[in-house]
Amino acid sequence: MSQNHSKNLTGDKRVFGYRWAFTSLLGVVLSYAFVFLAALPIRYMRLMYGRKIFALTTLTCIGTLLFFGLWQWALVYFSLCFLIGVYREFEEKNFSIFLASTVTILVTAGTNLFAVFGYTRWTGQNMKLLLTEKAQPIHDQLKEMPRFKEIDLSELVWYIPSGLIITLMVILFVSLTVTKFPTSPKKLIQLRMFRLPDWAIWTFIISLAATFLDVGNSLVTLVGSNVLAISMAAYFFQGLAVFTYFLDRLSIYGFWRLLAYFLVFFQMFIFISGLGILDYWFDFRFRDINNKKKIKRSSI
Repeated sequence: MSQNHSKNLTGDKRVFGYRWAFTSLLGVVLSYAFVFLAALPIRYMRLMYGRKIFALTTLTCIGTLLFFGLWQWALVYFSLCFLIGVYREFEEKNFSIFLASTVTILVTAGTNLFAVFGYTRWTGQNMKLLLTEKAQPIHDQLKEMPRFKEIDLSELVWYIPSGLIITLMVILFVSLTVTKFPTSPKKLIQLRMFRLPDWAIWTFIISLAATFLDVGNSLVTLVGSNVLAISMAAYFFQGLAVFTYFLDRLSIYGFWRLLAYFLVFFQMFIFISGLGILDYWFDFRFRDINNKKKIKRSSI
């Protein structure tokens, strides 16, 4: 009896070791080329193995990458693990999705910029020159699109802060929504009912004015453009929550839901962001819930 029990324990440890090794390796590999997908195994590791094993694995993988001189890869992997790890800390303390994600994303973005600044100081490189060099491939891709054909590389560098924050927003969104395991139904409902605070609309309006009104100050326009891009992305996720709510109401699942999300992300960004902004005034989901309650009461 005791021999069988010890064999089961040994087998469990092996499965645990194999699963841990595969998950950590998958997270490191995906962070090289498929950054958004890398968030999935990294979050899985934090959820399944806890804080200590997650921190130890992260430090080991980063140390290995730095040992082989792969500092850029190490920075990306660190950013992903830091983003997922910090968000989980807030999540365990039952912070709201907005507060947890906002603080996590801002702290992660600041840590990234500080790490790049420290690296350039340590190696004696020029930070702007380094960022310009890294932005070159993105600039080449953007120039193939008609709307970005006239954008200058030196101008694109100044939009790296908003680009970094929006990227982190998308990564966090993917890690929370692509897989339900082991998210509770309560958390899923919170995601579907996600709503920005009321003051966020003023951030959007002021940044819109600073971007498009001629204020005679390029710095104001530059800051306004970055904040506007972040605001539009934030309202995109609110609009997406509204969109998902009504997909649920219409019982649209499977292939048609996948097609709807594909169109949303690649063809309807402005429309969904506008839907999120309009939700501030019209409160689509709560109005729909109240209408359903009225119908039930009248039927009774």
